[in-house]
Formats: sequence, structure tokens, C-alpha cells
Amino acid sequence: MGEQGTLLYCDEAVRFIEQIPDPVTKSLVNMTFVHLVKKISLEKRDLPRSDLDMLYLVTALKDYFSEHEVIARTLEGEKVGAWFDDEQ
Repeated sequence: MGEQGTLLYCDEAVRFIEQIPDPVTKSLVNMTFVHLVKKISLEKRDLPRSDLDMLYLVTALKDYFSEHEVIARTLEGEKVGAWFDDEQ
């Protein structure tokens, strides 16, 4: 069995989440953070193969989840963003 990673900077990540001013963004980031910690720490399944910087992760998630209009459009089925450019 291969090596398993460690969750790094979890306390800092929690403090970062607590400081997110928008309640919707804060909730989305927190739900994702809790899901990941639960999956790794409690369920012990699909463990990361390398260390995971949780502060970096929640910072990136905050940036993404703060785009409420983009998320709403995506949930409606729209392909939003350059990654879905069909004209190649």
C-alpha cells in the first residue's frame, strides 16, 4: 500500500473560513471543507496520496464559490467557462 498524505494547516483553514463575510460563500466553503475532513479522518476512504494544504484549498474554494452567478448558471445546466469551448 502506498503512502498517505496528511491534512496540513487545518486550524488556519478553519480561521480563514470563519472570516469569510458572505454567508453563502462561507457555507459552501465550510460544507466542502467538512466533507473532505470527514471523508479522510472519519471514513478513512479515498485517502490522499500526498499532503494536502487545507488553507490553500479553502482559499481557492472561496474564490470559486464567491462567483454566485456562475454557480447558478452552472446549476441550470449552462456550460460556463473556457474549459467547455467546443470550437477546437
